Amino acid sequence: MQNEKLPELSLLDHLNELRQRIIHCLIFFAIAFIFCYSFKEEIYNLITYPLINTLQTSHSNAKLIYTKVTENFISTFSIIISSAIFVSIPYWAIELWLFITPALYKDEKKFFFPYIFLTPILFLCGVIFCYFLVLPQAFEFFITFGQSGRDIPLQFQAKITDYIDFTTSLLNAFGICFLTPIFLVLLVKFGLLSRETLKKNRKYAIVLIFTISAILTPPDVFSQIILALPLIGMYEISILLSKKSK
Repeated sequence: MQNEKLPELSLLDHLNELRQRIIHCLIFFAIAFIFCYSFKEEIYNLITYPLINTLQTSHSNAKLIYTKVTENFISTFSIIISSAIFVSIPYWAIELWLFITPALYKDEKKFFFPYIFLTPILFLCGVIFCYFLVLPQAFEFFITFGQSGRDIPLQFQAKITDYIDFTTSLLNAFGICFLTPIFLVLLVKFGLLSRETLKKNRKYAIVLIFTISAILTPPDVFSQIILALPLIGMYEISILLSKKSK
């Protein structure tokens, strides 16, 4: 590795290359934004489906509402931006890889290549996991909590902005949580953590995982378990992958 010669670029060359990559990313984002805007109604229906399905299951006639003149526009705009970012992430990963590749040795390229492209895939897995398993459970718990036995029942009326904020925050949180193996393996690779430390502190990690699960999910055991189990599995995968990164 020491005898492998890397191309020498000046600081100005690096800055120009970075500028070009950023421009490419912005152009792709603009295209993704226009594309998502063209399907704004379909995206709106997609992101509100977990709540709608829960309301239909509970036979509730509740609706999403907005209380400010601009609130509907802002919430729709927020959905489109989030969707455009989500669509752009794989392309941004490619641009990042193309930018850092010239500065890497051959063995470093072999190491980083899978993780650059695995990152958006794992993030997507976390989002899908949250969308189909966690959100329905969360809405079911919060909407039906304390409804039985009350002389004056409460009627659920959610503001669209509150719903979008809650849903996108939870989706992003799960997407980031599913990146745990990559974070841990990179820490081991750069010497900030060791595989032995991961193995030795497994029990503490499990406690931390269940704590994070309790924070991110509704306060019921089932929701906490369905998040904690995949994270524990990823922690074990991180230990296996870190062996190869040494």
